[in-house]
Amino acid sequence: MLQQDETKQAAEYLRQVIPMLSQNKLAPTPINYSIFYCYLSGCSQALNDIIDSFISEKKPFTVLIMLELYEKFVNGGAAIAQQEKIHHSIEKVISDASEEVLQINNTAGEFDNTISKHAETLSTANDPQTTALVLQQIMQDTRNILKENQATQARIEETNSEIIQIKAELEEVKASAEKDSLTGLKNRGAFDKRIDDIVYTQKDPNTTLIILDIDHFKRINDNFGHLVGDRVIRYVSALLNQIIGPDHHIARYGGEEFAVILTGVPINDAKLLTEKTRVAMCNSKLQRKDSRETIGKVTLSAGIAILKPDDSVDSFIERADEALYKAKESGRNKVIISE
Repeated sequence: MLQQDETKQAAEYLRQVIPMLSQNKLAPTPINYSIFYCYLSGCSQALNDIIDSFISEKKPFTVLIMLELYEKFVNGGAAIAQQEKIHHSIEKVISDASEEVLQINNTAGEFDNTISKHAETLSTANDPQTTALVLQQIMQDTRNILKENQATQARIEETNSEIIQIKAELEEVKASAEKDSLTGLKNRGAFDKRIDDIVYTQKDPNTTLIILDIDHFKRINDNFGHLVGDRVIRYVSALLNQIIGPDHHIARYGGEEFAVILTGVPINDAKLLTEKTRVAMCNSKLQRKDSRETIGKVTLSAGIAILKPDDSVDSFIERADEALYKAKESGRNKVIISE
């Protein structure tokens, strides 16, 4: 009955979501649907407050805003739930290990007391029969403690296996929390952590920041819809992975923008990689899957900045942004290096 009620409720949410998307001039994309489904189901009061504020103040829900809401309240929610699950697992392992240590200490203490008593008996024994009985008892007690130690060792090995599993789950959650759901690239949060570490900790002199932007992306969305726009974003992501490679930090910076951090790569080599990506994109012939209708030429503009000794994170990003702006202003489909 509960499952049937949940199905009815989900259908009711569906019935309400579509008109809400239309009223707020949003396309019925999976991301937009997920956000308003979460809104209607009340999964996050913070999300409801934000959406209510936008609706009451008649603010537009831009693509970037919807992506940010999705990452924070929908996609991130799974990671948070998984982290809580892992946290409880860690608490259980620590509790079990603490009990195990206590049991070992108690057993060791009891065995020590037993051996002390046997030693005292032996010291006063005057006949071989009494000595033999005491030795026999010592052997039996030793066998018992060995058997208990073996059981303890098995439990310790089981605990170690649980710890290894938890560690793997933590790594999985960490990777998921840093991944952009649409492209599989690093997300903005992961980029912010990485560039902060680069600028304030590593200070590698051959560090470059590349910011790329899909030219006239709004036109693609307007003419072909957001689903096609999402496919174009994924296509660019695949190109970046293929040409620049997974060893470097490639992130979706926001919307149709991408950021690449290259360390140990001279500026001229960074420009060559960026130009190679730009040319590959320019030469790509993209079509809609359903109708084979051509999307037309899709190009990229990029700005590159090299890290300076006195750079802050903001100044580093700002110079790459300024170079990107110059590439856009001078005709697009260009790569410009910041001075």
